[in-house]
Amino acid sequence: MQHIDPEALARLFVDGENDREAIEQHLDACDDCRELVAAYARASDESSAHPFAPTVIREELLPPSKTGPFVGRIVANRYRLERVVGEGGMGVVWAARDLANEREVALKIVKEPSAELRKRSLREACVTARVGHPTLIEVHDVVSLETEKGEVPVLVMPLLEGESLDRMLARRAQLDERETIAILEPVVAGMCAAHARGVIHRDLKPPNVFLANDGPGSRVVVVLDFGLAKLLSPDGSDAGADKLTRTGALLGTPFYMAPEQLFGESSVDGRADVWAIGVMLYECLSGRKPIEGRSYGQIAKNVAVKAITPLDALVPGVDPRLAAIAARMLEKERSLRPDLLEVHATLGMLNLAREGG
Repeated sequence: MQHIDPEALARLFVDGENDREAIEQHLDACDDCRELVAAYARASDESSAHPFAPTVIREELLPPSKTGPFVGRIVANRYRLERVVGEGGMGVVWAARDLANEREVALKIVKEPSAELRKRSLREACVTARVGHPTLIEVHDVVSLETEKGEVPVLVMPLLEGESLDRMLARRAQLDERETIAILEPVVAGMCAAHARGVIHRDLKPPNVFLANDGPGSRVVVVLDFGLAKLLSPDGSDAGADKLTRTGALLGTPFYMAPEQLFGESSVDGRADVWAIGVMLYECLSGRKPIEGRSYGQIAKNVAVKAITPLDALVPGVDPRLAAIAARMLEKERSLRPDLLEVHATLGMLNLAREGG
């Protein structure tokens, strides 16, 4: 069965008028499109002030200042919890002491006992081992923690000191070309390696780009959180039979999701990562996102029907080669986007030109 055109679906969801009768007849007969419309509705019901606020930390995993004596708890007979350092949609991140060697590590504790989240945790560990690139966060081990609601998986990772790209942008709004390239070139290099091994991140965004301290006056860029990663077989198909998503499932952060992700297509590939890095490139240089919106519905509509303002119209004097590659990365038709090898070559060339100058 032919599915609804994404632009028509976005107009229906936001405006509630165009092609209503024909689309409603299609929805009566198509489970996939009906599920996608339901997902739009769920997303738009979120708070208008913080439409994409992270999931609240589950009570049993909060620090003792709020509930329960979790500081000092020993996980897997080896890791002593010390303090909460972060929190995302799937888990709470604790700084912990590895009692075997007296080193600090980070423990990403999944929020609830769920078979799907357990599979995602194991997949995240497998992905980083499969790629083995220094820019991608390494998962040392996967252990378990018993909570009141059942056993949950725990990822053991390096504890990084520094700040995420989103916090840097909150402080500074815009970055110059030199610093933007210095941050995003390693991201692209790491994701080139990932794509070469059939790994797609699907949730690249500033909170998942970490600028880690690496000695006085030095830092390294680390790509975090492969919890939504997708593995492809050599022929480009989904690897394995245990798909963790279904057609129409909405995964990712809407401001950074490629159109094919926003509209719930099942055949998302590496070009979605190209789009997400393009959004970050645009945002770092201009101080604004290429697609704006206060709700999921607004973002979906704007992606479908609005043109993206060219970067050189917002940033006078921007290198035309940088503006051109950003525009191509943000092509709504994914077949027109460059692959990451080309993006990396362009950023590398511009970086060398600046170092030489």
